[in-house]
Amino acid sequence: MRISGVAAAVLLTASATAMAQVPPDIAEKTRAAGQSMDPRTAGAPYAALFPPSVWEGVSIERDIAYGPDAKHKLDIYTARGDSGPRPVLLFVHGGAFVGGDKHGAFYPDNVTLWAAKQGMVGVGINYRLAPDSPWPAGARDLASAIAWVRANISRYGGDPNRIVLFGHSAGANHVADYVGATSVHGAELAGVRGAILLSPNYPTTPTSTANPYYGTNQAMNSTAGTVERLRASPVPIFLGDAEFDPDMMQATAAALREGLCATPERCPRYVHLKDHNHCTEGMSLGTDDQSLSGPLLEWIASLSGERG
Repeated sequence: MRISGVAAAVLLTASATAMAQVPPDIAEKTRAAGQSMDPRTAGAPYAALFPPSVWEGVSIERDIAYGPDAKHKLDIYTARGDSGPRPVLLFVHGGAFVGGDKHGAFYPDNVTLWAAKQGMVGVGINYRLAPDSPWPAGARDLASAIAWVRANISRYGGDPNRIVLFGHSAGANHVADYVGATSVHGAELAGVRGAILLSPNYPTTPTSTANPYYGTNQAMNSTAGTVERLRASPVPIFLGDAEFDPDMMQATAAALREGLCATPERCPRYVHLKDHNHCTEGMSLGTDDQSLSGPLLEWIASLSGERG
């Protein structure tokens, strides 16, 4: 499936089609690993599904500066031969706020590769890390990256008015924080059509423990505060978590869903990914396992090109 031309409309009529799920051998290994968050073990079964040939037909430009800091770099993935303008998927990696990178052995590159192969322009960003760069550094970096995309992505065949944000883990927090924090918004927000939050992590009850990024700012580092801000935002939300996510992330997803759905027009599209863990959910993108990619493509195709 591709998000290009009339394919978006076709996707909407195909929503009832059964999506391929986790391969049985990988599902067995994932269940055995339980709530593992070690990508070397939890995600290993998916690594074998990305041979060198998967990169064929895709052009990649790496480490383009979108701001003054050494961490302000982004990669752009485009499918050769595609005509524009195409939607843009901007991916924000995880790493517990203190680590992670836009480029790895196969993950998270598979996310932006998948986007390019589905008729989008894939953009992966790095951003400043805690504890040296606490809140609101991540949200401000994301705003800067979106502004760069708005100003430049047409040169890569992308549509500056159809940007979908996608964050995983701590990256999902950064996306949610950006969408909800009006203090960091500029003109770039006008290009954002939707936001994907895959396994964000906010406390559901007050805590006295300082977070490496939020510190003791409980207004920002809480599901209640996040619900309040997202409820006031015009940006549509897609929310996902995994069967073997850590309990705290499943609790976050449940609290966000319950809080947002109290306002029906802000109720997010939600998927709970059976036989997936915190690592495999994102690693599945670009494989025959469509338990996440299928709903994502349908939801992206449903987003309007204009936001009132």
